[in-house]
Amino acid sequence: MKYSIYPLSVFLIILFYFNLKGQPITTGTLLNEMVNLKRLAEMPEHPYKYIQFSSYDRRSTNVSEPGWFSNSDGFGDEPIPGFEKVLKAPDENGIGEYLMCEINQAGTILRLMTAGINGKISLILDNNEVPVYEGPARDFFWNLPDKLLSDDNGLRFTDIFRQRDATYFPVPFAKSCRIEWIGDIRKAHFYHIGIRVYEPGCEVETFNPKAIPEYLAQIEKIKRTWDNPDHEWEQHTEKDYQFEQKIENGSHKKLIQVDGSQAIEYLSLKLTGSDRDKILRQNIINIWFDGSPVPQVQSPVGDFFGAAPGINPYRSLPFSVYTDSTMVCRFFMPFRDSARIEIENNSGETIMVKGEIRVAGYKWEPGKSMYFGARWRINHQLTASDTNSTDIPYLLAFGKGRVVGAAAFIYNPSNAPASHGNWWGEGDEKIYIDQDTFPSLFGTGSEDYFNYSWSSPDIFSFPYSGQPRNDGPGNRGFVSNYRWHILDDIPFKDRLAFYMELLHHGEVPDFSYGRTVYLYALPGMLDDHVPISGSDIREQTLTKWEPIAYKGSDGYSFYNAEDLILLQANIYIEEGALWANGKILMWSPLCKGDKIRFSLPDNNESDMSKIIITLAHQPDGGEISVYVNGEPTEFNKKKVINLYESYHHVLRNHSSTSLTLKKGKNEVVLEYVGETKNKKIGIDFLWIRE
Repeated sequence: MKYSIYPLSVFLIILFYFNLKGQPITTGTLLNEMVNLKRLAEMPEHPYKYIQFSSYDRRSTNVSEPGWFSNSDGFGDEPIPGFEKVLKAPDENGIGEYLMCEINQAGTILRLMTAGINGKISLILDNNEVPVYEGPARDFFWNLPDKLLSDDNGLRFTDIFRQRDATYFPVPFAKSCRIEWIGDIRKAHFYHIGIRVYEPGCEVETFNPKAIPEYLAQIEKIKRTWDNPDHEWEQHTEKDYQFEQKIENGSHKKLIQVDGSQAIEYLSLKLTGSDRDKILRQNIINIWFDGSPVPQVQSPVGDFFGAAPGINPYRSLPFSVYTDSTMVCRFFMPFRDSARIEIENNSGETIMVKGEIRVAGYKWEPGKSMYFGARWRINHQLTASDTNSTDIPYLLAFGKGRVVGAAAFIYNPSNAPASHGNWWGEGDEKIYIDQDTFPSLFGTGSEDYFNYSWSSPDIFSFPYSGQPRNDGPGNRGFVSNYRWHILDDIPFKDRLAFYMELLHHGEVPDFSYGRTVYLYALPGMLDDHVPISGSDIREQTLTKWEPIAYKGSDGYSFYNAEDLILLQANIYIEEGALWANGKILMWSPLCKGDKIRFSLPDNNESDMSKIIITLAHQPDGGEISVYVNGEPTEFNKKKVINLYESYHHVLRNHSSTSLTLKKGKNEVVLEYVGETKNKKIGIDFLWIRE
């Protein structure tokens, strides 16, 4: 019997074509990417570009034109509507219809962010008549996973995928994506829509909410990994190296060298010395791959781990910092022949470095495998301004690679005590990719880039973003922010220019702006890296300050708490540069119900007013209630103020409801309402607007 080889040949040709073309993009493959750090170290199988639609001020058209730093980016009633197109002009009630986004090729929605938005959204995929989503705009940006998916077990998907004010959830489409907004143009309508656009020929399976049972196991894995990255993150360790070294001041020492084609998948460091904040900034980590004459990683040690200055505990997918000073990096770092890690000590003292690396087997593939890099820089003695803005360069690069994260390290010595007055980040990210003449990503404020809004001073951390440090009050002092581009990485095939505007609420001299960009690149990439100098890593400490009436604090008078009360055994003064005028009143309540009384200066006439109390939040902070002239008074819309902060000592403002002060003397009473003894209540100053 004879067998024809024709059917077999056809089968092999089809199989070869399928393998050449690669697996199609599906919701499932994209969900896998959300916890896959190794993927980032290789050129993508399906080439794509990441772009962002946002409500940026449309007067920003060209760096040489007057409107480049315009800031009407979603507050309402902007001079030019912040949309792609006006579909229907606003009626007498201000309600109009607008095009947010239109793409006519395969892609995936990856990130949604809003600082506040009204109206309704319609999401149409592949030109279908029935929208995938049609409903409130806030739900689209903050609750889309729950609106698209359903789970009989009561699992809330938004609780998993929302990170502060951004939602990360992949919604792929095969042909097109169109997003329309109907709303009141006079009210807030901030938005970011981050989309991956694939090159022609890529096969994409459009999102189908009925397929949710197929994804439940993946979603549960994402949740486990994000909740506990140290134990649930997937590793392939073949060798584990531990080291402990003493490094003299003025010297540099090799911590470890690994040879062969492998990959570092875990790096931990712990530095000890007499001044922890100083040694973390003044010891520099250098990592060379394959004998490069320029280190691919060069950064102050603390800054490299994304939470400088000092130890500021947080947990994210690629980085974590722990209260015992251990700092961990999980970015995957492949190399062809060798990897070498050194520490250079410029701190003025001998330090000890303890650490560990875990190495996985890896076969380097030319043209596909990429080196991990971290590019750090800082500018000191800037004058941040509300009138003279500038674009701060984060990274300029020529070659092929992808950006996978950025962190900012701010020193903001403003004397204004309110966020509306000392906010440093009104400026937008502007990221040019390849042949862009206008940024592919143009944002609506630095905090929006870092996934929070309205200059919030909160300390928080999520898998992809966080604010591990913010001294306060408001946003003064030291501030650190991070954002990891894990799902929404930013590939570039030719060049990349990443800028962030510096636009402050006020004129602030001696401002410092540090930043790190994390990336992967093919060999041969050229960037604007400048070796770190001694002046870059100068010691930075908080300077003495005094609150002023400006913008959010305009019209207020300030009274130091220590000037309003007699000191006694459990009421005393502590000194420190964080506190206004270098001092703070500390009260150690003796028991629940204990009270402390402040007599305010004479009020000349009865009037509606407001009282703000600037208080210390600290690890031994307790709970208090406040009474004004004997009446219980809510502050920040709460009856009880909890002054506990797990690790930091920070200042926060607490604002009363509107109230009527009587003529003459007025009394403010703080009552300790906690159950635990040995707590401390730090009262820095009171503000009164009359």
